[in-house]
Amino acid sequence: MELMIVNRELTSFKRSDVPSELLRGPCFFEITKRALFDYSIVIASWFAMYHLPYYTYPIWVIIIAGRFHAFGVLIHELSHLNPIKKNWKFRTLEVMLGYPLGTTINAMAYHHLKHHRNTLMDNDPYFNINKKCSPVGRLWLTFKKGPLFVPFWITRSLVGSLAFFIPSLRNFYVRTFLQEVSKEDLTNDEEVIRNLKEEFPLLFFHITLAYLATLFPFMIYAYYIVLPVAGTFCIYRLLIEHEYDVVDSRSVYTMIESTFDHHLSWYEKLILGPHNIGYHCIHHIHPNAGLHHLPKIRNWYLQNCYKYGEAYGRTNEQ
Repeated sequence: MELMIVNRELTSFKRSDVPSELLRGPCFFEITKRALFDYSIVIASWFAMYHLPYYTYPIWVIIIAGRFHAFGVLIHELSHLNPIKKNWKFRTLEVMLGYPLGTTINAMAYHHLKHHRNTLMDNDPYFNINKKCSPVGRLWLTFKKGPLFVPFWITRSLVGSLAFFIPSLRNFYVRTFLQEVSKEDLTNDEEVIRNLKEEFPLLFFHITLAYLATLFPFMIYAYYIVLPVAGTFCIYRLLIEHEYDVVDSRSVYTMIESTFDHHLSWYEKLILGPHNIGYHCIHHIHPNAGLHHLPKIRNWYLQNCYKYGEAYGRTNEQ
């Protein structure tokens, strides 16, 4: 099949123009494979951190923080599958990828899927907390919010566990920690209650980790000191992925103008754009496509979508 658009006006480019065989969804096996790859790097880096001279410590912190950032991208990918009932395979990956960062598939899905449905509109939960700013302002926000990012998520597990038993806390929980922007009373909302139930095992996980850290102080250097660095990488990425102006459309062209690809080289992917999350404009145009398919979709856009090609280096005329 020839992957070209025929007689399509620039102003009417649509998602349906893209060949369906390119738009395959997330793959559980692919996510698992990437998770095991990330863990192999983390474990090797922990080994090196423990055995090599202390002055090499910053190197291992950066490498491990990059993989923790990658964990967040993979839990984000699982959230696009949005399983209401999680089998043992989903649970295993959730514990491996989400729990160390203080989050669950449910929590990620709650705010992230709303972000895709309402990208840069008034009810986009990410627009509500990330504002347009200068490069200096972006740098300030990165270092202001980044170190507290994961601890904030971990705190959510405590507040959520309490809110399950204290209904008056539930609106505070969902608006503060799940980035809910509506003014509705969500005290008895089914999705909110499902999220509250998921906080119990997460809280137990982090209480256990904290106890183990008292027995094995190396965990402080290998895990707790790394978390603020990983959070800083993540906040930086969130701040550069979008032009934080309110838009009134989710058309392909609006996404091209307001959402950006970034950090696509192999070495940048290690730290700031892991697992193809840097193909962010394409991800927002086709949020149901698996991250491992995005490079091929991007190549198709470069060849066939004039406006995208103008933004990122057109290879063919439309």
